[in-house]
Amino acid sequence: TVGDFALFMSYIWSITWFIRDCGTFIGDYQTQAISLARLEELAQGPVTETILPLQPVYLKDDPPPLPAITRSEQDALRSLTVRNLSFRHAERGRGIDGISFDLLPGTVTVVTGQVGAGKSTLLRVLLGLLPKDAGEILWNGQPVADPATFFVPPRVAYTPQVPRLYSESLRDNILMGLPADEAQLQQAIHAAILEEDVEQLEAGVATMVGPRGVKLSGGQVQRTAAARMFARRPSLLVFDDLSSALDVDTERLLWERLFADESKPTCLIVSHRPSVLQQADQVIVLEEGRLVGQGFL
Repeated sequence: TVGDFALFMSYIWSITWFIRDCGTFIGDYQTQAISLARLEELAQGPVTETILPLQPVYLKDDPPPLPAITRSEQDALRSLTVRNLSFRHAERGRGIDGISFDLLPGTVTVVTGQVGAGKSTLLRVLLGLLPKDAGEILWNGQPVADPATFFVPPRVAYTPQVPRLYSESLRDNILMGLPADEAQLQQAIHAAILEEDVEQLEAGVATMVGPRGVKLSGGQVQRTAAARMFARRPSLLVFDDLSSALDVDTERLLWERLFADESKPTCLIVSHRPSVLQQADQVIVLEEGRLVGQGFL
């Protein structure tokens, strides 16, 4: 009958689309499995199954404020010891080999060397951003089992060569969830030589910086990342070639303000700039991933 035919046509389309969707799903699954395998090869270490624990999602109301960063006696740096730290990139075969050094509170240590010497790799392995193949890291004489979770504020703050900003206001990019302490924010802006830049922005610290900070210059992005570090007042500041996009005068003023700070922050800096090397208490020279020179000034 006509009714049977109409019912058949209705079902046949559902069955046909179901078979097509199953084929598409199987194809996508195989493609994604290959992509995941390639990403695991680039991940340099075991893949983390859970990046963050499950948390409530606030769709309508604002989330509660983050708790203030608490500081314990163990968080204050008394000594940082690195012994025979080693790492090799799986594909390139390059990395660092047997690096050892000590950091003392209130000192400035500069890591220098030619391009490709392993300076940035050393910092990333130390902070747990790359998995070490061998070596030991001690904080105040105690072994650090998981550097990636241990070396965070209030112990350590880090700025990579290419800082990452977000499509939020300049204020939010500096505070990143910290309680809105205006005095602390202004101190961080002053230390990062951002006062004049903030005055020239259309909405001051409320200016939206755009995705990855596209509305800011390279130097402003680096100084915003520096202000983010300063706002957290960590025991150890780690800079990876922070001044690469800064002009000479701005760079000189930034380091002068940092090193003149009465709190005497401990700094680990990757740089080849003379203005930084002149302020160093200890210089570490790398060549092809090996420690070829080390000394106190």
